[in-house]
Amino acid sequence: MNETGETIRVLHVDDEPNFADLAATFLERENDRFSVEAVTSATEGLDRLGAEAFDCVVSDYEMPGQNGIELLEAVREEYSDLPFILYTGKGSEEVASEAISAGVTDYLQKEGGTGQYAVLANRIENAVEQYRSRSALEASQRRLSLFIEQSPLGVIEYDEHFEIVRLNPKAEEILGYSEEELRGHSWEEIVAEESYENVDTVTDELAAASGGYHSVDENVRKDGERIICEYHNRVVTDEDGAVVAVFSLFQDITERERREKRLRETTARLKALFEESPDMINIHDTEGNITDPNPHLCAETGYDESELAGMKVWDLDQTIDPEEAHSLWEEMERGERRKLEGVYRRKDGSTFPVEVHVRRLDLSGSVRFVVISRDISERKRRESDLERTNALLSTLVETLPVGVIAEDASRRVLAANQRLFELFEMDRSPDEVLGEDCARVAGDVSDLFADSPRFVERIDEVIARSEPVHDEELTLADGRTYARSYEPIELADGTGHLWTYRDVSDQKEREEQLQRQNERLNEFASVVSHDLRNPLNVVQGRVELAREECDTEHLDPAANALDRSLTLIDDLLTLAREGDAVGDLSSVDLAELADRCWQNVDTAGATLSVEAARTVRADRSRLQQLVENLVRNAVEHGGDDVTVTVGDLADGFYVEDDGAGIPPEDRGSVFDAGFSTSREGTGFGLSIVQQVAEAHGWRIAVTESAEGGARFEITGVSGTR
Repeated sequence: MNETGETIRVLHVDDEPNFADLAATFLERENDRFSVEAVTSATEGLDRLGAEAFDCVVSDYEMPGQNGIELLEAVREEYSDLPFILYTGKGSEEVASEAISAGVTDYLQKEGGTGQYAVLANRIENAVEQYRSRSALEASQRRLSLFIEQSPLGVIEYDEHFEIVRLNPKAEEILGYSEEELRGHSWEEIVAEESYENVDTVTDELAAASGGYHSVDENVRKDGERIICEYHNRVVTDEDGAVVAVFSLFQDITERERREKRLRETTARLKALFEESPDMINIHDTEGNITDPNPHLCAETGYDESELAGMKVWDLDQTIDPEEAHSLWEEMERGERRKLEGVYRRKDGSTFPVEVHVRRLDLSGSVRFVVISRDISERKRRESDLERTNALLSTLVETLPVGVIAEDASRRVLAANQRLFELFEMDRSPDEVLGEDCARVAGDVSDLFADSPRFVERIDEVIARSEPVHDEELTLADGRTYARSYEPIELADGTGHLWTYRDVSDQKEREEQLQRQNERLNEFASVVSHDLRNPLNVVQGRVELAREECDTEHLDPAANALDRSLTLIDDLLTLAREGDAVGDLSSVDLAELADRCWQNVDTAGATLSVEAARTVRADRSRLQQLVENLVRNAVEHGGDDVTVTVGDLADGFYVEDDGAGIPPEDRGSVFDAGFSTSREGTGFGLSIVQQVAEAHGWRIAVTESAEGGARFEITGVSGTR
């Protein structure tokens, strides 16, 4: 079951209504985010797409009217990126190739059993998540582009060589150049020579490390005018640390710089108090009149000094009530400080939160108040983000399908969800147990478990070890089974504890049922191996004795039938006992293995050509089964004078022959158990080959060799050349 929350709407097109409804039911069981709508024709599917929004289309291939490929082509004309999965009961390389050419997102062949729906559900979810991620990225890129174009600051984008690739309209206005005139030039085109050294330092810092860098430089406009600009430079890198772009956000601060220079030259006191301060500062009288604003306050609010000097403090701080302010000032003693929070209004009408420190001073017999303020927008954003994160986590915990309870270092309940209370059959709500002793809560519910004392003791043991525990099984008094997991969590006051509980009774029952089935299968394999093979061996021996005593044409067919029966038993036992299992993997020399396999197979007058030079990571014995069966298949179907070749592929190897080959119409069935075009074959040899390949995680395909014979390609193989 998926827990991310957002619904995924799936349109399933299949001309078999019963199968379509069944698939919809199983898909919605596999993932509770799915909402599946089934239709029985391509035409109806296109009508539904035109009427409503869907996140993914799943379509059969063979349908009356339009087939799945034709539906895909029609969908791509209107919805070029919509995930489309071809889910067909009769696949082929030709269909797969045609689907890929038409722009299919994924291709999946129908199989027997309900396990196929888990695979289909996973493919749907992956396709939709990738589609949504791409859409989100494209939207983000559009927003970034709009931000740059509409930014009130000039924006210059450089490449990794610090050559200009982009200017926004504000940058063109500040510098007097168009983007086309500066594109491809370096920063030297717009920087005064006196600032070269400073800019060199900035570019060196930016080239050496990611992040931001602030600078103020003298620039030269296209018309020759020199201006002072303030830059905020930032390097953007990808996941590998490679430079993607360098952005410089800047503004013309020529007038501000001139004003601040005059202020520094005329007022040494304000230089120390105002201009060296990283905070916004103003001085006001008992009537609230601002008398001395510092440059930082001007810069942050957009007002110049004369504008601020003519304002009341409540004109700047939107949270101040004049009557309350007068009362506060009257209460304050000389030298007393007060800390407040306010909201400053900029000249452009925008606002930002501030932390304000007010101190009363008596200067030359006059009462003055010094106000030092700091922009706390970032802090407020962090607090808001934290609140949203906490709310999201609370919602997530509450909607989890598992019971969750968290404890602090002193074992007091920090959080719990409703599912936990349902599992433990508690009448109380999660909020009612916050702050309670978790040991007492555990004791209250311990009677639910078969070994009540051990349930409590084990909790203490796990906490004492403070190591993660995953899916520890607990048996309940009524026979059900819960799985418990534990994770220590680092908290401000020490190590806390996070527990999760889930009901795995159904899972346990399925596992036990599977175990019983495997035991019956092994028992059957043993019976076949002993009780059937032994009598056949006796018959085989008697046939040989009969050959010595009499000459009859009936003995050779009987011997051949016995050999085929014993081979059939061996193949069936291989399929039943070894299944999809592989043992330890080792590096296997493919050429040496091919020679050994050739010696183990009755090859008559056939010829082996080994062109392989790679080693393969594989279970040696099972890989030998695969190669021997392919060699035996080539000799059986290619004749006594056939040539069998084993060679390398880019990511695997192949086994081919120069025999009659496999007709195209039979290639899709050669791996089916019992399929054989030879009277002497058992029909299980190639099924075992496919089983071994898939057990290793490889892919196997059958095609035609250059000489017209059969060629089997095994790919996805790890190893060295």
